[in-house]
Amino acid sequence: MPHVLRLPSLEASIHRLPEFTSVKLSGPATIDDFVHLIGQAGEESCRLGDRRMLVDQLGISATLKFTDHFRIGEEVARHLQHLEKLATVVPPDKITRTSEKVAVRQGLQLRVFTTVTEAIRWLQEP
Repeated sequence: MPHVLRLPSLEASIHRLPEFTSVKLSGPATIDDFVHLIGQAGEESCRLGDRRMLVDQLGISATLKFTDHFRIGEEVARHLQHLEKLATVVPPDKITRTSEKVAVRQGLQLRVFTTVTEAIRWLQEP
């Protein structure tokens, strides 16, 4: 059974699977929602010993600026550094790779994908 986390305008459904933790986001999202969610995900995933995570962002609607994507990359690198791999999935028209570049520069194995299948395949690689 999934654990559901509700923020003012964003919902996260969290499934702990044997190979990775899956987080599915839905609803409208602001930069504040992302920052709050990343902080909570960092605390919980560290406490529970998660090593790999998939974040499915296909169900959210957000209009983020370049600086927002940059901040997301910084927050992810700060709060999810304990993960071996982090895969995010975004719609093809929303991919910027800004957060990915920022997080990778800070040592996090983050990759952004446009399909869940590609993300899972990467997460399952050694």
